[in-house]
Amino acid sequence: MKLLATILALCVFAPLAISQSTTGRLVGTVSGPDGLLPGASVTVTDTQTGRGQTVVTNAAGAYSFERLNFGTYTLTVTSAGFKTFQALEVKIDVSRDSTVNPVLEVGDVTATVTVTAGADVVNTTSGELSTTVSPKQILDLPINGRNPLSLLNLQAGVNPTATNHVNGQRTSSTNFTRDGVNIQDNFIRTGGFVQDRPNVDDTGEFTVVTQNAGAELGGGGSAQIQLVTPRGGRDFHGAAYIYNRNSAFAANEFGNNAANPPVDRPFLNRNQFGGKFSGPMPIPAFG
Repeated sequence: MKLLATILALCVFAPLAISQSTTGRLVGTVSGPDGLLPGASVTVTDTQTGRGQTVVTNAAGAYSFERLNFGTYTLTVTSAGFKTFQALEVKIDVSRDSTVNPVLEVGDVTATVTVTAGADVVNTTSGELSTTVSPKQILDLPINGRNPLSLLNLQAGVNPTATNHVNGQRTSSTNFTRDGVNIQDNFIRTGGFVQDRPNVDDTGEFTVVTQNAGAELGGGGSAQIQLVTPRGGRDFHGAAYIYNRNSAFAANEFGNNAANPPVDRPFLNRNQFGGKFSGPMPIPAFG
């Protein structure tokens, strides 16, 4: 009976686990001076790994790239009788749809028209409202405790006085996942209690869905916080750090200074060490 119950549980919950995605999608249409262009060759190349994939536009001139890892891409479009179109730094975010609509110019295919622009940030494919906190924001913005979830308070609709209180909903209505896997305490479910305690080194970026979250995200949350781990790349990168908090650089409290006789500030010396290393295959951070 236990074996049968386990099999039934896997059958029920496996589709939910599979449906949660940590990738993004790039869609658009290719057109020329006379309208939409079917049969154009569209290629996206991951700038971090150099890996590319190619599709051909359909009869309506549309193309779609599903399940792209977060990061920046180069989009290249070719068609006979037209100059090659190339868009640099097309940004793909976690669990978001991006749009690029290339317009080709008549000319030799060996001539290239290059533009530097991100994908359209307006979601034209669903009613979902979401914001992505980028790797640069996670690494560059000052964060007390090095927990990137502190940046949730920068998002519209999040109450800075109550952790993960989104659009007036209970904090237990927020659903947290990392790489598509639920990471919250589903018993406590309050204040965004996340068991694996993310930090700035093991978080690549995260997307905050505040309204109209799709059913494929699962979890039953009115808000969805989708974290992903950093990606590997073609090159090796590393970093080491030490954070020190010392009373020698701190001011004394008002009450201590006002006492008679004055009381010295209490001694404190706190150190936090760590580092990270990444390359062609992802390597976990430590610290």
